[in-house]
Amino acid sequence: MTRSSQTEFVAEVMDELEAYRNRTVVMKIGGNAIAEDDQFLAKIGKQVRFLTSNGVRVVVVHGGGPQIDEALRLANIPTAKGKDGRRITTPKAVRVVHKAMNALNLQIADALVKVGCEKARVVPAAKIKSLLVKAKPSDPVDGGKQNRVGVPQPTTMPELGKLIAQDKIIVLHCVCIGTDGKTVFNTNADDYAMAVAIGVKAKRLLLVTNVAGVLDKQGQCIPVMDADIAKDLIQTGVISGGMIPKVESALSTVEHGVGGVVILDGFVPWSILAEMLTHQGQGTLFRMRVV
Repeated sequence: MTRSSQTEFVAEVMDELEAYRNRTVVMKIGGNAIAEDDQFLAKIGKQVRFLTSNGVRVVVVHGGGPQIDEALRLANIPTAKGKDGRRITTPKAVRVVHKAMNALNLQIADALVKVGCEKARVVPAAKIKSLLVKAKPSDPVDGGKQNRVGVPQPTTMPELGKLIAQDKIIVLHCVCIGTDGKTVFNTNADDYAMAVAIGVKAKRLLLVTNVAGVLDKQGQCIPVMDADIAKDLIQTGVISGGMIPKVESALSTVEHGVGGVVILDGFVPWSILAEMLTHQGQGTLFRMRVV
């Protein structure tokens, strides 16, 4: 790299960082990634530390599929999935789910502190009930009586907004509370993160996965996408299977006011910073309109 290109790169990073200053980024990480790589949380945590040390407000949302599976196994509670592929969660099971997610939530918060995030700034949902997002039952007929799977609602959360304004690093799991303020629901972590991003009017929602993004016919990552491009790729079969609802949800989130949604590979070193702080970015960025 020449001196000129070094200078250009630093200018690029500084410009992008300034654009994120005092803005909110919602970052969703999955339980599978945490289970697969014992260094994953440290890798993510170092990037969170850098961002928050430079004025970026970060909300981390996590799932916990493998951790929940193990907790239910130890409790001798069978697992089952509905037609949509999502876990059916009985009232008995949801108590185990909530406990497992609280434990993982505290583990993630502790991992952030271990890599240098200020302990006083890290706020886990496991310790503050008012940080639970509201949800409606996914099956309105059942109403949550037999199946405690919910659909997160993108509503304003005063407590969350207050903590964001105080530059806290907030760690949320995907357990929700019903509109009655008592019933607990298990929800999909992607849906939860999208609801949070909409509710806080995030500049970015980062869906940190184990894939590079949305791939074209040649297996190359598509860098940027809008609704028109996505529609064409779905019709031609380039986007198929489980990626279709993920793409549609990402575009819906952008339509609700989030600055952009990115699907990226969290196992690539420093991929979050590369996405946010360089013009080229990482993964696939969903925007309202690709010019």
